[in-house]
Amino acid sequence: MAQGLDLLTYLTGEPGPGVASPRVGDAIELRLLSGGRAIGAFSAAGECLGRLPPAERDAFAELMPAGRLSYPGRISALVPRPQLQGAGRIHIRVSAG
Repeated sequence: MAQGLDLLTYLTGEPGPGVASPRVGDAIELRLLSGGRAIGAFSAAGECLGRLPPAERDAFAELMPAGRLSYPGRISALVPRPQLQGAGRIHIRVSAG
């Protein structure tokens, strides 16, 4: 991954039932899934919080060093979505360098 990269993006989907409510500042881990066809964000407890949208997934996958299957990050914001019940949209920040 390029030195000094600072990626801010959001996750699609919602955390599954029984997943602890995420909070701003919580550590996450981005993991390549399905041979790189998806990148999921997982909590420190290993619970799936959502996935990167396709465009961000493609850009991030190109920047990850060869052979690396995960990368740490943090939840930077929870944005309410009044039209939908449940958790707000999760925004994450991944920094390298």
